Amino acid sequence: MYKILLMGSQGSGKGTQAEKLSAQLGIPAFGMGQLLRDEIASGSDLGAKFEGILKRGNLVSDEDAAQMLKRRLVKPDTHKGYVLDGYPRNLSQYAAFDFDTPTHVIVIDVPREESLKRLGGRLTCRGCGKVGAMADGLKPDDPCVCGGKWFQRDDDTPEAISRRLEIYEKDTTPVIVKYGSRVKHVDGVGSVDEVFEKILHALR
Repeated sequence: MYKILLMGSQGSGKGTQAEKLSAQLGIPAFGMGQLLRDEIASGSDLGAKFEGILKRGNLVSDEDAAQMLKRRLVKPDTHKGYVLDGYPRNLSQYAAFDFDTPTHVIVIDVPREESLKRLGGRLTCRGCGKVGAMADGLKPDDPCVCGGKWFQRDDDTPEAISRRLEIYEKDTTPVIVKYGSRVKHVDGVGSVDEVFEKILHALR
């Protein structure tokens, strides 16, 4: 069974690699943002609570987020494992994630200048939340396969990216240390397929 935490700074390619791992291993991949959107769309009591919190401009608590994840992990499609993208991000989330233990913690390492370069050309779909890159020929307002349109987020400016990288270094690095011997670091520089091969090697 593979219970994989996929970690790395913004621009490390976690989302793309999570999708590839999901297809290769036959297990679901999800990030907390997508789970939050799915929970709200489901019309559940928890989703209604989250929608109200977000509409008020507040953040979902670490305890509520953990409860949402716990509900997701008992669904039948996770019986062979899962890939969790970018969680836990800080020590508070680490403490709340006390109901399961990962088998592997893969950290995709990329230099800061590489993150800045990648994120500066990043686009996000307004419909499904998928992430793409202008380097791959995408342009703002191009249609996504889901029917939504690609756009560049306000927080993908160089200043905002630098702040997010600093938060990752300050908040997430201590989490990685907590996982000790389960952690495998992977060099995230290279093509998507090259990095994927490194991740598969780290899982052996």
